[in-house]
Amino acid sequence: MERRRILAWEGCLNIRDLGGYPTAYGVQTRWGAVVRADTVSKLTMAGHAALLAYGVRTIVDLRLPHEVEAKPNPYAMPGEHGIAYHHISMIDPAEFPPKDFTTLADNYKMMLDRYTDRVASIIHAIAHASPKGAVLLHCVGGKDRTGIAVALLLGAVRVPYDVIAADYALTAECLRPEWEETLRHNPERRQEIERELEVMMPRVEVMLELLDHLDRRYGGVDPYLRHIGLTDLELELIRARLLGYVP
Repeated sequence: MERRRILAWEGCLNIRDLGGYPTAYGVQTRWGAVVRADTVSKLTMAGHAALLAYGVRTIVDLRLPHEVEAKPNPYAMPGEHGIAYHHISMIDPAEFPPKDFTTLADNYKMMLDRYTDRVASIIHAIAHASPKGAVLLHCVGGKDRTGIAVALLLGAVRVPYDVIAADYALTAECLRPEWEETLRHNPERRQEIERELEVMMPRVEVMLELLDHLDRRYGGVDPYLRHIGLTDLELELIRARLLGYVP
């Protein structure tokens, strides 16, 4: 069976399976175990049908409360879809990031250093998700908060840093049509929007800087996850999900 990294679920642009990545354990990450996405609220009926057919059984929504209120997650209410829904905002709305923006990498570092309880809750939810079916995690664009969470998951199963960074940067290719449409519809703000995109572009070096921060400050991804309260059992559950076994 041919596997596709980028999943064409109508309505969304940035849905990707985390399977097929090499690990230091000598095996690849499992297909159909974890899916990263932009807001599934944008899916059409066909897109929702594709999500269900793919076997998604758990959704972890990383958006802020006001983002969820503006575009409710269609799987938040229990129903025949059979999907367990967890809303865990990675950002504490009561302790919003400072307005003085430096760099994208510094913003990511701040989030991992500051919102440790929330990051731990996200990984906890993924670790304890039903072993049947895929876990899908998403924020708004599937770039920043989702990118950080995915980096931790892949790092926990020892995917090489350059591969983690390449997966993160792939978001630029996926979201390019959306950015180009924004430019077309706002010609009078083209230069301003292009400057914003330049600053916020998901590049390999941004993720490598974040991973280097985890190495230097905490000793790596595993020590960071233990530092924020993840147990050995939970780390084993993450590895079992992504690898199919506990190494």
